[in-house]
Amino acid sequence: MSKSLNSDITKLITKYLSIREHSQLELRNKLSDKGYSNDEIFDAINEFASKDIQSDLRFTEEFIRSRLKKNKGPRLITSELINRGISESIISNKLLEIPESEWHKLATAALVKKLNTSPIHNEEKIYSFLISRGFEHKMIKYALKEFKNEC
Repeated sequence: MSKSLNSDITKLITKYLSIREHSQLELRNKLSDKGYSNDEIFDAINEFASKDIQSDLRFTEEFIRSRLKKNKGPRLITSELINRGISESIISNKLLEIPESEWHKLATAALVKKLNTSPIHNEEKIYSFLISRGFEHKMIKYALKEFKNEC
């Protein structure tokens, strides 16, 4: 790191990034809460990003992986990433890498898990549940069809 950067702020960023990937916005918010000036924060984060120590792209990839493990859909993932300051172009590029068949499997898995823990007999409530998990209409229709075929 360059000598002109505040060593306390670089230590904090290093600590945060050693725990998990963070988006630039997350780091800005954490450092701002600690009382650092916007200029210090901007310079420090840019230094880390320029050396590829901090990467919004890597953060996005890790974040998507974690949400897929929790059977979350593309709409919810997109919303959460936007709230973390990730650009829509990065989000859409990364989500396009996931095949539609994978989204169908995730929607079905979310539905099966939900119905195994708390049976819902109303198709409208099932639909609402999967919408809240971030799945799109086509994915929900697939999951419902698959679930009915298994019964």
